[in-house]
Amino acid sequence: MSSSAEIPTKSWRSRRRRWKTAAALGSLTALAAGAFAINGGPFASSASSHREAPLIAGDPRADNTDLYAFSSPDDPSTVTIISNWIPFEEPNGGPNFYDWADASTNTSYTIKIDNNGDAVPDLTYTWVFTTHVRDANQQFLYNTGVISSLTDPDLNVYQTYTLTVTDGASNTTVLLLDKQAAPSIVGPASTPDYGVLRSQATYALPGGGKTFAGQADDPFFADLRVFDLLYGGNLSEAGQDTLAGYNVNTIVLQVPKTVLALNGNATTNPAIGIWSTTDRNGTQVSRLGNPLVNEVVVPLALKDAFNGLDPVADAGIPAVVAKVNDPILPHVIQTVYGIPAPATPRNDLFEIFLTGIAANNGNNGPVAVNLNSQLANADVNPANFRPSEMLRLNMATPVAAAPSRLGVLAGDFQGFPNGRRLTDDVIDIAVQAVEGAVTNGIVAPLAKGDAVDRNDHAFSATFPYLAVPNVAAVNGGPAQPPRAPELVSTTPTRLLDTRAGARPAAGAVVKVQVAGTAGVPTGATSALLNLTAVNSEGDGFVTAYACDKTRPTASSLNPRAGAATTNLVAAPLAADGSVCLYTSLSTDLIADLAGFHPAGSSYVATNAERLLDTRGGTKPADGQTVTLKVTATGTAQVPADAKAAFLNLTTTNSAGTGFVTVYPCGSTQPLASSSNTAAGETRATLVAAKIGTNGSVCLYTKGSTDLIVDLQGYEPATSNYVPLVPERVLDSRPASQVGYSGLKPTAGQTVEVKVTGFGTSQIPTTAASVLLNLTSVDPDGSGFATVYPCGSPRPATSNLNYQSGAISNLVSAKVGDGGRVCIYTQTSTHLVADVNGYYPDGSIGVAG
Repeated sequence: MSSSAEIPTKSWRSRRRRWKTAAALGSLTALAAGAFAINGGPFASSASSHREAPLIAGDPRADNTDLYAFSSPDDPSTVTIISNWIPFEEPNGGPNFYDWADASTNTSYTIKIDNNGDAVPDLTYTWVFTTHVRDANQQFLYNTGVISSLTDPDLNVYQTYTLTVTDGASNTTVLLLDKQAAPSIVGPASTPDYGVLRSQATYALPGGGKTFAGQADDPFFADLRVFDLLYGGNLSEAGQDTLAGYNVNTIVLQVPKTVLALNGNATTNPAIGIWSTTDRNGTQVSRLGNPLVNEVVVPLALKDAFNGLDPVADAGIPAVVAKVNDPILPHVIQTVYGIPAPATPRNDLFEIFLTGIAANNGNNGPVAVNLNSQLANADVNPANFRPSEMLRLNMATPVAAAPSRLGVLAGDFQGFPNGRRLTDDVIDIAVQAVEGAVTNGIVAPLAKGDAVDRNDHAFSATFPYLAVPNVAAVNGGPAQPPRAPELVSTTPTRLLDTRAGARPAAGAVVKVQVAGTAGVPTGATSALLNLTAVNSEGDGFVTAYACDKTRPTASSLNPRAGAATTNLVAAPLAADGSVCLYTSLSTDLIADLAGFHPAGSSYVATNAERLLDTRGGTKPADGQTVTLKVTATGTAQVPADAKAAFLNLTTTNSAGTGFVTVYPCGSTQPLASSSNTAAGETRATLVAAKIGTNGSVCLYTKGSTDLIVDLQGYEPATSNYVPLVPERVLDSRPASQVGYSGLKPTAGQTVEVKVTGFGTSQIPTTAASVLLNLTSVDPDGSGFATVYPCGSPRPATSNLNYQSGAISNLVSAKVGDGGRVCIYTQTSTHLVADVNGYYPDGSIGVAG
């Protein structure tokens, strides 16, 4: 026995030809021939080990689909092992998606290592999952809003796991306890950035290494139609990855080589064997080592039994050993394609399949070199070696600088069957293997294999290497007509300006015709109006409501003497497309159209209704948080599963300068503001509030103030609108400098704000528009701010009017070039902007 495993180098040049045509091609017949299998259900031959046996086909959460093992390309001191479960996960596969089988079913998932060749695991890594449901009584959804992090309260169903390792002496160590797995990807609206969840679900292991459990794109690639016997000898159908677009559940384990090696020495004992299993109630129900073994090598009558078999028993099953030495598949190929089957017995298959490749395996194999058999480990006792099926890896083989998809077949000794990398093209290697290239060389008619040479998505260069899960449906069906947009953004258009005539008197009602103007069609349900009061004779309020409804007890804007006050109003429209403005005092009114909700939009414009008024009780104190139940409150206009409520927030009787932050209850209070208070002033601000736990929103008050909240509408669960926990995307003040660096914005300056891909919200680059709470702080004098999409001309309208102190307004802003919105300031002022939510691409229309 050699003192160490031999690492293939260019000194092997004299025998590389022999290895390429004999060992790699011939021996891989057993490993890859499963693609030709014609038994066992509709997907029996559809992938590496997807639904490969009758019983496991009906138990997808236990079905182990693929196993990979390779030296980590970005950390060669470690080995990465990837084991996948649950085949054919259709993206958007709700409502329950693809959770792991958990402890309630007594199910565990394992990765096992044999480093001494006795076919008994020397290390067993075990994952046991537990399912948690935040609200099982009032919710039927996997998530109740956008999932921005693993701790997001909108992740209604999530799983944690315990990871242990057991050595050959049955000593068990807990490595991780109650760590959270990344959830199934729900869709682009609910899980806009799976990379964030993947990063948060990656955990370091004591002693080195890391692990990840979650969902990923299925990395196996093949055109399995090429093996459909209905095609006869016609290979013109090749070239389609029939597994493209599907996802799998994956466990990725990265461990130092010294941890895996016999006696901790990866230099003299570099060869290991790996297999993974699923166990339920103490019984093994699925097993996977080399790909495609159970599909074809194992006879149909033994497929279920093989899944429950430990490797130590493999060599004692005559029916299995017989099919290694004389596999059925080459005879099938001879019948279909007319290519003679190789001569038997297939000692090359026995070597790779049951012993690994070693010079001293005792089987007179055709490859007399030490590659990946544990027999090549210096400290192995050959008397204890047991032939067995497992994926074998020589950890000492250097990481290939330019990996070949054909692995060892192309002289790349780090590739399959020396372990298995994600990029290894198992099917193409197998096509030549089944042709008996050991003696006859490459078979020209099959030289292109299945013509699928790589995965449908690129793999990552860093842990966990797999592509993120797919979001587009594999089985999409015919294209459907586009749904009505949620919101139509208009070029800001002035619909009303009373300054040109008589100022409305106290108690007057001004009717504004919206439908039929500025591109607003008949049937529109509500309009977004920037409402401004100027030349006010005192302090009072303005109420916007549908003209065919009774005026509600609510306010939309609070004018005050000597100031111009502005608020964005989500105003419901009457049947004739009009909105009425009631003013409690004499004041001029200006109304600028910003957008509208068309017929067919999911947005529900409610009758304005007062949900909260603290003036009748104790005024909220400085630092107090008020919980307001939005759903099933008042006349119960907002359903329990609504995403967001549009609330007009009014502050009055304020003790001094301060602010109010509205956020979903159950979330951490964000660094953001929804309204700014000032002593002696009554201020109104529209808030697009994401609804939190128990259908509630929380209102934090910095500075004692009375609060008045009027409901204006809501976004239901069916809406495309994505509400967010408010997040600050701009703060020009010197102590903050969020999204900005420089001096205080000057008069006439335009500030560009990047809103996509920012912070924890990670608004996608495809977002059409955002809702921003814009605040002017410490202006040099009276002025206004205009918000518009960068790359477009600045409109002659205003979104915020300011005089002194701090004042805010909600802005519906279309996203412009580079994922940015532009803010023009007429007078020098500091600017603060908090994002409240966004409308995805396709949910926004454009009117003139």
